[in-house]
Amino acid sequence: MSSAPGSAGGAQTPQPPAQNTIPVAPAPLDPAIREFVTQELYKRYKLIRASMDSGNEPAKSKDASLQEDWESLPEHLKASTRAQADDIPRKLELTGYRMSKANDETKDGLQPIEKFTPEQLEYLGEVEHDRWVSERIKSGWQAAGKRDSSAQKTPFFTPYAELEQKWKDVDKFMVEGIFEILGLAGYRVFSKN
Repeated sequence: MSSAPGSAGGAQTPQPPAQNTIPVAPAPLDPAIREFVTQELYKRYKLIRASMDSGNEPAKSKDASLQEDWESLPEHLKASTRAQADDIPRKLELTGYRMSKANDETKDGLQPIEKFTPEQLEYLGEVEHDRWVSERIKSGWQAAGKRDSSAQKTPFFTPYAELEQKWKDVDKFMVEGIFEILGLAGYRVFSKN
Protein backbone atom coordinates (compact mmCIF):
# COMPACT_ATOMS: atom_id res chain seq x y z
CA MET A 1 0.00 0.00 0.00
CA SER A 2 1.44 3.37 -0.91
CA SER A 3 1.57 6.30 1.44
CA ALA A 4 1.26 10.00 0.89
CA PRO A 5 4.17 12.22 1.91
CA GLY A 6 4.29 12.90 5.63
CA SER A 7 2.07 15.58 7.12
CA ALA A 8 3.28 18.31 9.46
CA GLY A 9 3.17 15.84 12.34
CA GLY A 10 5.19 13.27 10.38
CA ALA A 11 2.35 10.72 10.16
CA GLN A 12 1.89 8.73 6.97
CA THR A 13 -1.58 8.71 5.45
CA PRO A 14 -2.43 5.40 3.76
CA GLN A 15 -3.74 5.77 0.22
CA PRO A 16 -6.26 3.42 -1.36
CA PRO A 17 -4.92 1.31 -4.21
CA ALA A 18 -5.26 2.90 -7.62
CA GLN A 19 -8.43 1.97 -9.44
CA ASN A 20 -8.16 -0.34 -12.42
CA THR A 21 -4.82 -1.77 -11.33
CA ILE A 22 -5.80 -5.21 -12.60
CA PRO A 23 -4.95 -5.31 -16.30
CA VAL A 24 -7.81 -6.14 -18.60
CA ALA A 25 -7.02 -8.84 -21.13
CA PRO A 26 -7.12 -7.59 -24.71
CA ALA A 27 -9.77 -8.90 -27.06
CA PRO A 28 -8.64 -12.18 -28.64
CA LEU A 29 -7.52 -12.41 -32.24
CA ASP A 30 -10.54 -12.44 -34.54
CA PRO A 31 -11.18 -16.13 -35.38
CA ALA A 32 -12.05 -15.09 -38.94
CA ILE A 33 -8.42 -14.07 -39.57
CA ARG A 34 -6.58 -16.42 -37.20
CA GLU A 35 -5.58 -19.04 -39.75
CA PHE A 36 -4.59 -16.42 -42.33
CA VAL A 37 -2.42 -14.57 -39.79
CA THR A 38 -0.91 -17.86 -38.62
CA GLN A 39 0.10 -18.87 -42.12
CA GLU A 40 1.54 -15.43 -42.84
CA LEU A 41 3.62 -15.70 -39.66
CA TYR A 42 4.92 -19.04 -40.89
CA LYS A 43 5.88 -17.52 -44.27
CA ARG A 44 7.71 -14.75 -42.43
CA TYR A 45 9.53 -17.27 -40.22
CA LYS A 46 10.67 -19.23 -43.28
CA LEU A 47 11.91 -15.99 -44.85
CA ILE A 48 14.13 -15.04 -41.91
CA ARG A 49 15.39 -18.59 -41.45
CA ALA A 50 16.22 -18.90 -45.15
CA SER A 51 18.33 -15.76 -44.90
CA MET A 52 20.16 -17.26 -41.90
CA ASP A 53 20.71 -20.66 -43.48
CA SER A 54 21.53 -19.65 -47.04
CA GLY A 55 23.91 -22.17 -48.53
CA ASN A 56 23.17 -24.75 -45.85
CA GLU A 57 20.77 -27.08 -47.68
CA PRO A 58 21.39 -30.17 -45.47
CA ALA A 59 20.41 -28.23 -42.33
CA LYS A 60 17.27 -26.87 -44.03
CA SER A 61 16.14 -30.27 -45.27
CA LYS A 62 16.42 -31.74 -41.75
CA ASP A 63 14.56 -28.92 -39.99
CA ALA A 64 10.90 -29.88 -39.47
CA SER A 65 10.00 -26.22 -38.97
CA LEU A 66 11.03 -25.33 -42.54
CA GLN A 67 8.63 -27.25 -44.76
CA GLU A 68 7.76 -26.33 -48.33
CA ASP A 69 4.26 -25.30 -47.36
CA TRP A 70 1.94 -24.93 -44.38
CA GLU A 71 0.17 -28.23 -45.00
CA SER A 72 3.47 -30.16 -44.69
CA LEU A 73 4.28 -28.66 -41.30
CA PRO A 74 3.94 -31.07 -38.32
CA GLU A 75 0.83 -30.37 -36.24
CA HIS A 76 2.79 -29.41 -33.11
CA LEU A 77 4.55 -26.66 -35.08
CA LYS A 78 1.25 -25.44 -36.55
CA ALA A 79 -0.11 -25.20 -33.00
CA SER A 80 2.95 -23.21 -31.97
CA THR A 81 2.47 -20.73 -34.81
CA ARG A 82 -1.23 -20.39 -33.93
CA ALA A 83 -0.22 -19.56 -30.35
CA GLN A 84 2.09 -16.86 -31.71
CA ALA A 85 -0.78 -15.41 -33.75
CA ASP A 86 -3.10 -15.50 -30.74
CA ASP A 87 -0.57 -13.42 -28.79
CA ILE A 88 -0.67 -10.46 -31.18
CA PRO A 89 -3.46 -8.58 -29.31
CA ARG A 90 -1.50 -8.92 -26.05
CA LYS A 91 1.66 -7.56 -27.63
CA LEU A 92 -0.28 -4.61 -28.98
CA GLU A 93 -1.86 -4.03 -25.58
CA LEU A 94 1.59 -4.00 -23.94
CA THR A 95 2.56 -1.05 -26.14
CA GLY A 96 -0.71 0.84 -25.70
CA TYR A 97 -2.00 -0.16 -29.13
CA ARG A 98 -4.95 -2.12 -30.43
CA MET A 99 -6.00 -3.57 -33.72
CA SER A 100 -9.18 -2.71 -35.54
CA LYS A 101 -10.65 -3.45 -38.93
CA ALA A 102 -9.23 -0.93 -41.38
CA ASN A 103 -12.74 0.29 -42.28
CA ASP A 104 -14.06 0.34 -38.68
CA GLU A 105 -16.13 3.49 -38.12
CA THR A 106 -15.48 3.50 -34.34
CA LYS A 107 -11.77 4.33 -34.68
CA ASP A 108 -12.37 8.08 -35.10
CA GLY A 109 -9.84 10.07 -33.12
CA LEU A 110 -7.42 7.18 -32.75
CA GLN A 111 -3.90 7.59 -34.07
CA PRO A 112 -2.92 4.97 -36.70
CA ILE A 113 0.46 3.37 -36.03
CA GLU A 114 2.65 2.05 -38.84
CA LYS A 115 5.48 0.39 -36.92
CA PHE A 116 6.98 -0.21 -33.50
CA THR A 117 9.74 2.05 -32.21
CA PRO A 118 13.17 0.38 -31.85
CA GLU A 119 12.65 0.30 -28.06
CA GLN A 120 9.22 -1.34 -28.43
CA LEU A 121 10.64 -3.82 -30.92
CA GLU A 122 13.42 -4.83 -28.53
CA TYR A 123 10.96 -5.15 -25.65
CA LEU A 124 8.45 -7.15 -27.69
CA GLY A 125 11.24 -9.36 -29.04
CA GLU A 126 11.92 -10.35 -25.45
CA VAL A 127 8.19 -10.77 -24.79
CA GLU A 128 7.95 -13.06 -27.82
CA HIS A 129 10.95 -15.12 -26.71
CA ASP A 130 9.47 -15.54 -23.21
CA ARG A 131 6.10 -16.53 -24.71
CA TRP A 132 7.81 -19.01 -27.01
CA VAL A 133 9.80 -20.61 -24.15
CA SER A 134 6.67 -20.96 -22.01
CA GLU A 135 4.66 -22.41 -24.90
CA ARG A 136 7.41 -24.88 -25.78
CA ILE A 137 7.81 -26.08 -22.18
CA LYS A 138 4.04 -26.55 -21.80
CA SER A 139 3.91 -28.57 -25.01
CA GLY A 140 6.64 -30.96 -23.87
CA TRP A 141 9.77 -29.65 -25.55
CA GLN A 142 13.07 -30.41 -23.82
CA ALA A 143 16.31 -28.50 -23.49
CA ALA A 144 19.13 -29.94 -25.59
CA GLY A 145 22.50 -28.90 -26.92
CA LYS A 146 21.26 -29.06 -30.52
CA ARG A 147 18.01 -27.95 -32.15
CA ASP A 148 15.72 -30.73 -33.43
CA SER A 149 12.15 -29.63 -34.22
CA SER A 150 11.02 -33.18 -35.05
CA ALA A 151 12.12 -34.48 -31.63
CA GLN A 152 10.93 -31.29 -29.87
CA LYS A 153 14.39 -30.39 -28.54
CA THR A 154 15.89 -26.92 -28.38
CA PRO A 155 19.00 -25.15 -27.06
CA PHE A 156 17.06 -21.87 -26.72
CA PHE A 157 15.57 -22.19 -23.23
CA THR A 158 17.74 -19.30 -22.15
CA PRO A 159 16.91 -15.72 -21.20
CA TYR A 160 16.54 -13.37 -24.15
CA ALA A 161 19.59 -11.37 -23.03
CA GLU A 162 21.74 -14.49 -23.43
CA LEU A 163 20.62 -15.37 -26.97
CA GLU A 164 22.95 -14.85 -29.90
CA GLN A 165 21.98 -11.68 -31.74
CA LYS A 166 20.79 -13.64 -34.80
CA TRP A 167 18.13 -15.39 -32.66
CA LYS A 168 17.08 -12.11 -31.03
CA ASP A 169 16.71 -10.79 -34.57
CA VAL A 170 14.36 -13.68 -35.42
CA ASP A 171 12.07 -12.72 -32.51
CA LYS A 172 12.14 -9.04 -33.49
CA PHE A 173 11.57 -9.82 -37.18
CA MET A 174 8.48 -11.81 -36.30
CA VAL A 175 7.11 -9.01 -34.09
CA GLU A 176 7.96 -6.36 -36.66
CA GLY A 177 5.77 -8.17 -39.21
CA ILE A 178 2.61 -7.71 -37.15
CA PHE A 179 1.69 -4.48 -38.96
CA GLU A 180 2.13 -5.91 -42.45
CA ILE A 181 0.31 -9.16 -41.65
CA LEU A 182 -2.62 -7.41 -40.01
CA GLY A 183 -2.77 -5.06 -42.99
CA LEU A 184 -3.04 -8.03 -45.34
CA ALA A 185 -5.90 -9.32 -43.18
CA GLY A 186 -7.77 -5.99 -43.42
CA TYR A 187 -6.77 -4.62 -40.01
CA ARG A 188 -4.75 -1.64 -38.81
CA VAL A 189 -3.03 -0.81 -35.55
CA PHE A 190 -4.09 2.24 -33.56
CA SER A 191 -2.85 3.97 -30.46
CA LYS A 192 -5.38 3.72 -27.64
CA ASN A 193 -4.55 7.28 -26.53
